[in-house]
Amino acid sequence: MAAASKQPENPPLARVVADLYALLPSEFTAARNARAADAGRNGDKDLAKRIKALPKPSTAAWLVNLLADRKQDDLATVLDLGAALREAQEDLDQKQLRRLSTERQRLLRAIVRSARDLAADLGHPVSEALAGEAEQTLWAAMTDSAAADAVASGQLVRSLAASGWEEVDLDGAVADPDSVRPARSGSGDRTAATSGTAPSPAKGAGKDSAADSRRRAAAERLVRKLQSELQDAEGDERTAQEAFDTAQQEVDEAAGRRDRLTDEIDDLRERIRELEREVSAADRQAGLLERERDTARRAARSARRSVEKARQKLADARDAADAGK
Repeated sequence: MAAASKQPENPPLARVVADLYALLPSEFTAARNARAADAGRNGDKDLAKRIKALPKPSTAAWLVNLLADRKQDDLATVLDLGAALREAQEDLDQKQLRRLSTERQRLLRAIVRSARDLAADLGHPVSEALAGEAEQTLWAAMTDSAAADAVASGQLVRSLAASGWEEVDLDGAVADPDSVRPARSGSGDRTAATSGTAPSPAKGAGKDSAADSRRRAAAERLVRKLQSELQDAEGDERTAQEAFDTAQQEVDEAAGRRDRLTDEIDDLRERIRELEREVSAADRQAGLLERERDTARRAARSARRSVEKARQKLADARDAADAGK
């Protein structure tokens, strides 16, 4: 007798959620419905119903999920810094808070810019307003360990908001709360409640040790990240200094050329003044010579008239002499 055909096994909801919330928003609904139909055909009506009920994430939530899927190390650095900020807040370490807050602003701007670049590369660019909403969600994750676990799960449905250091409202924020597990240091009882498990008193020492290990690992990752950024910044500084030195040299050369041209202009102006003085002297000499020429012309005219008179007298005398012979 032939063996009965075996229906394919349905994946657990957590895996379906992980797959769906890594998709583009435009792909989500069709993929969700297809997965629900597959589960129904495989005989798991309850799973099909739960998959069908999964809500499409908001664009800001999808942008944060994109980081959890594609930029896990960068997201871990942000959430680790959040754990350090919460610890500084609990210890009332104002100096540490100020230092970490400055770093927090820089990291948030950088990771949101990275998320927007990713979204644009995937053909789904987001607006400045939605990017700001995603940044607020990441800040909320930094203020509350349970929110950090929700963000790290990559299955956000809506954006989150922080109110100081109060607990973040996570009601309806994740697609499958039962699959969210505390993965960050300092998660405490609240994240255990989110995951559906309670801390065991008998294993308290082990949990403390694990938390210490996570804190050390988080601190080491943060140190490595900051060291890498410091090296990049130092490289940028060297490049900028070289560019400044080159620009300064060009400025100095331009200033030197300007000084030389200014000196040439001064020399030319002095030469022009000398030539103007020579022209003035020549004008004066020309005026004197013209006056002398005019005097000479008048003397010549007077002499010609005297010569003419003398010639006339001579001619008259000769005519009279001839007549007396």
